[in-house]
Amino acid sequence: MAAVQLQRSSTWRLSDAALKSLGSSIRIPSYNRAKVTPGILHVGLGNFHRAHMATYMDDLLDKDASQHNWGILGGGVMSFDVDKRDMLETQDWLQVLVERDGDTAEARVIGSMVDFCPVDLYTHTPLKRAFLNPNIKIASLTVTESGYFLNPNTGKFDPNNHHIVKDLENPDHPSTIFGIMIQALQKRKESAVAPFTIMSCDNVPENGHVCKEVTLGMARMTDPYMADWIEENVQFPNSMVDRITPATSDLERDYLIDQFGVEDAFPVFCEPFRQWVLEDKFSNGRPDLDQVGVQFVEDVHPFENMKIRILNGGHASLVYPSALLGVKYVHDAMEHAPIRAFLDALEVNEIIPTVGPVPETNLADYWKIIAGRFSNPTMNDTIHRNAYDGSSRQPKFVIPVLKDNLKAGRSVDGLAIVSAMWCRYCQGTTEAGSILAPHDPHWDRLHQTALAAKKNPQCWLDMTDIYGETGQHPLMKEAFAKAMHLIETRGIEATLGAYSSTRPGVIV
Repeated sequence: MAAVQLQRSSTWRLSDAALKSLGSSIRIPSYNRAKVTPGILHVGLGNFHRAHMATYMDDLLDKDASQHNWGILGGGVMSFDVDKRDMLETQDWLQVLVERDGDTAEARVIGSMVDFCPVDLYTHTPLKRAFLNPNIKIASLTVTESGYFLNPNTGKFDPNNHHIVKDLENPDHPSTIFGIMIQALQKRKESAVAPFTIMSCDNVPENGHVCKEVTLGMARMTDPYMADWIEENVQFPNSMVDRITPATSDLERDYLIDQFGVEDAFPVFCEPFRQWVLEDKFSNGRPDLDQVGVQFVEDVHPFENMKIRILNGGHASLVYPSALLGVKYVHDAMEHAPIRAFLDALEVNEIIPTVGPVPETNLADYWKIIAGRFSNPTMNDTIHRNAYDGSSRQPKFVIPVLKDNLKAGRSVDGLAIVSAMWCRYCQGTTEAGSILAPHDPHWDRLHQTALAAKKNPQCWLDMTDIYGETGQHPLMKEAFAKAMHLIETRGIEATLGAYSSTRPGVIV
């Protein structure tokens, strides 16, 4: 594609031909992209994939010429993938990544994606053919939690999902990514072509196990022998992935033009921090990603548990007092002295003690890193976003920590305050009296129960589908009732301060 210079004299539209014209302020690939061939077929070309796996692969291609058979071939099965492919094709599959932290911003062009299968929403033929290419040795996914067809009540594979039922009724013409991969594996088996690894890169606990459960669940319903073969021959490595990557808007596109003089229809903005911990279990080889910072381990669980409890649990703990005090952004909450002091004390005294050992990781240092990430003002991560769906997030990120502390005989005063803040939030008003709009799929029930908890705090803990036996533990019952009373009589900030003043956290 010929380089296209826009009307502004120093602005260029992103393409291969324009790379050398972009100037020294943007890092560009040093490798010859024409020599890169795809070894990974990735489905789900959203912002997180491009800020995470595609960036790691770009680093590897820059560093080691022997890895040039591990380029990325994009794929998609959704209607929005059509427009996404069209946008990326105009810029030779290149994308600009901008890492922002406070006043600093560093831009680079990501070149690890070398093609994108044409998107046929009716037959998916180009994608199906691509999976049969012997050079494709890894099928990777970022399809979000909903893309795994899980039952929302059990968290297990749902064979009654209408997309799954359609594939099972038409096994020769699958339309889900899992049906397509199963068909491809069967054809590769029949042709004596080695199977590809199926690697989930989604932020889903035990993502490899989830991916395996869905794949085997579908296969067993049509061909149990093929399911057995997949179980014996195909690897589904678990991984822990981490990088805050907001959605792209015109604000980011305009910033890229103004600050770096390049137009990209689909740029990615993210924080500088990134982490990828991956089980070293592959069916047919893998890129040497350990050269560029990926941690290959036998067991991902300790790392995943650390992240879920310290990072996700931290988010889940600060959002409701922040919302009740009218704080809009996570970084603003970290600048709010009572909220920050409470969160520091909670992490040190009640969350970190439940994590357990993590290889080559100091948990106090990890919390300092997380606190710094929360404080990054350029992410504009909203309290509103993080406060959504507490009925799902609290059982995942807070209540297991409560359970472990109670089992160990440790205090749960801080976590009880977190639950009380959530209850107070569900009463539907801020401390200043502003209305809080419904913000949970089960809002009506939560709202009525929260109002009743003004007189009977225990009714909140009696939601056994959320709290289980934890809500009936005498220590939790006592600590929760005390927290509710403090919020009602002394207010949000005083309640937070009553905890942090007696349990100081580390200074970060």
